[in-house]
Amino acid sequence: MGFYELTFPKMSPRFFIAFLTLVIGLLSSWFLFQTPESPKEAKTTKPVTKKVPEYIPSNPASNRKKNTAGSNRNPDFDPNAIPYERVIAFSSEEAYRNFLKKLGDSRVRNKGTIDALRAVRIAFDSPADFESLGLDPDDVQFNYTVSIPELREVPPQPGAVGFGTTALEYLGINRDNSEWGRGVKIAVIDTGIEPHLALGGNIKHINLVELAEGSSPNSHGTSVASLIAGQHPNMRGVAPQAELISVRVADESGISNSFLLAQGITAAADAGAQLINISMGSSSDSNLVRQAVDYAIEQGAVIFASSGNDGTAYSSYPAADPDVYSVGAIDANGTHLNFSNTDDNLAFTAPGLEVQAAYPGDNVTSFTGTSGAVAFPVGAVAAIMSESNQTISAQQAVQILQDHSNEAGLPGADNQFGIGIVDVGRAIDRNTSGIVDVAVASQNYLLPTSSSSASGLQVSIENRGTETVYQSTVDIQIGNDYFPYTLQKLSPNERTVVTIPSGLGQLRAEGQLEVSAKINLSEGQIDVKPANDQRKEIVTIPANDR
Repeated sequence: MGFYELTFPKMSPRFFIAFLTLVIGLLSSWFLFQTPESPKEAKTTKPVTKKVPEYIPSNPASNRKKNTAGSNRNPDFDPNAIPYERVIAFSSEEAYRNFLKKLGDSRVRNKGTIDALRAVRIAFDSPADFESLGLDPDDVQFNYTVSIPELREVPPQPGAVGFGTTALEYLGINRDNSEWGRGVKIAVIDTGIEPHLALGGNIKHINLVELAEGSSPNSHGTSVASLIAGQHPNMRGVAPQAELISVRVADESGISNSFLLAQGITAAADAGAQLINISMGSSSDSNLVRQAVDYAIEQGAVIFASSGNDGTAYSSYPAADPDVYSVGAIDANGTHLNFSNTDDNLAFTAPGLEVQAAYPGDNVTSFTGTSGAVAFPVGAVAAIMSESNQTISAQQAVQILQDHSNEAGLPGADNQFGIGIVDVGRAIDRNTSGIVDVAVASQNYLLPTSSSSASGLQVSIENRGTETVYQSTVDIQIGNDYFPYTLQKLSPNERTVVTIPSGLGQLRAEGQLEVSAKINLSEGQIDVKPANDQRKEIVTIPANDR
């Protein structure tokens, strides 16, 4: 095969420079505004699966610097944003109103406003139309995709046990709770709540999204609502008498965006919601959503959100916001589920595997994910408020729930279980005397590190009752070795950690070690939940730590 020589016509230096300048300009514009989809498809853009840098929350949450500037990403392009859209948030009412007037004379389309936040959602067909508005870059934000969390890549681990109809029992609700939640308003910001025999008629509807003609509503919001306030005897929620506010911000595919989410949060707050449930998330942090969260909190609302189902070491947004209570998922054995995102900002964990929930058409579904898990602490807070005769605020009720959550995982708060596993019965019975309940909360093996040579089995003991226990013993076994330990005194809600420095050699040699602990109460005290008095499990060690 021969070779062919390519020849170009001769051109003057001046013409060459002009031609080169034109090519560079065209390439710059192409890269700057290149988007994965056309403007007409922006409304139904699928979320981009992308791992983002780990989110490090401010500490304490109340000292979080308010993030009111524009996007913290490239000001011209973000792969997670909806193409050909922007959100404009103004610092003054005058600037906001002037812009709305100016917008009517431009080729840019107004797709929605949030007066409470002085925010506008705009769409445009060309970069030139957007640039013609002459906006201050500090006022401009991206509009990110938000969606209901799905089990995409990380399934539940083998051996995980589903809840079925036992979730309420697991949460310590072993009595008639049919009146719980009365007088408490709860907003479910989701895909909407459809009629169902498990849900009463006390539901206010705020629809910020109109469904496509002929489409079927997404079941997600209905399932979440039933876990909070289901009223049917065979499908009862935690707080059946709560007043639900259905705020639909997602379409039939479960897709929404940060502007609609912010609009939903402000609408829920304006409707008087004391609690807000958000079983949705995004991989991107929206300043507008943070502003909406601040607005709702100022109105007295408390916000809960699902941590996400991606199995990552960071929650999705808005759960990652330190002012939002992030919730993860466990199975019926109290084990952290692999898909549940972990985060140092995690507040609670709750049932999240195969939980029976409502499905449109008076049907039942097996609901899995952190979407369902977040509904349980929301319902629990409503129950605490109503059972306290409305004498406490939502925030005070959250504190009570935290103080009476069950220790799990590593001692203290951790990124898998947060402050602990929700225990509604324990929180409701906090002022009932005579309850004796001491539990072996968890067992963890401490390995030596470069900074510490300490090692051994850590056994967490927790008094979940309302009576102080004295002179209890704990029988601890590590492999074939037995270690008795005496608890002189353990007050209600008190936790203690017993560390036994033994077993490291066997653990490294064999890669696993059987451990167990059993509590024996002093004579005259009877534990109301003897099942949690003991634990037996196999501790394993990674090969590179042997």
